[in-house]
Amino acid sequence: MVIDSNRTSIGFLILLFFTFAYYFKLDYLVLIILSLLVIYELNKSGFLSHSYDYFFLVIYLLTLPIIYFNYSIINSFNLILIIFSFIIIFKPKFYKKKLFLIATLIFIQNFFAILIYSRELFYFIFFIAFYNDTLAYIFGRLLKGPLIIPNISPKKTWSGTLLSFILTFIIINQFDYHFIVSVLLSISLFFGDIFFSFIKRINNLKDFSSILGGHGGILDRLDSMFIFIIIMNFYI
Repeated sequence: MVIDSNRTSIGFLILLFFTFAYYFKLDYLVLIILSLLVIYELNKSGFLSHSYDYFFLVIYLLTLPIIYFNYSIINSFNLILIIFSFIIIFKPKFYKKKLFLIATLIFIQNFFAILIYSRELFYFIFFIAFYNDTLAYIFGRLLKGPLIIPNISPKKTWSGTLLSFILTFIIINQFDYHFIVSVLLSISLFFGDIFFSFIKRINNLKDFSSILGGHGGILDRLDSMFIFIIIMNFYI
């Protein structure tokens, strides 16, 4: 098995960054940095291409105080996100970039909502997603085997996905989440990744950016959390 040393070193730096942020309680700084990098990648990838796209950014910023004072409203936004996601999947040419732009901004709203609810849960989500992605990468490289959806995700194998699902489920379940919830959360990491891979394929993108070297961009690292964080916000 050949492991990309550049990818490994950057992965270690990402882990170190989140550990440092957690220890020194730099939670909102982390969220601001992630949000700015996501906006940068949306612009670089062509999802922010017109002046009225920035109207959505303003609306996004205006919703944050509302979420702060009324946490439960995030689930209303998530219903919009789910509807837009289905439209993107089944009607990919129907304002696909605008719908994905709004869906991504709602996705970031979810991190804000989670952080308001619990900073421990905020970091737990990142840990679980990175843990799952790392296992899928290692087992996929080690065991290889058939690909799941090669035309959408050309590197995702059955072996890496199944083993990462099982081990991630075990970890989540150890934190006293219900069996069914643990299953849903574990499998959602795969579908979140696939959804973002689908977005990249229909827009002829390899990665949203190359800011993290072998890891791609920030959105390429956050993708598996897309459905996970929606389920979590509904659950709590």
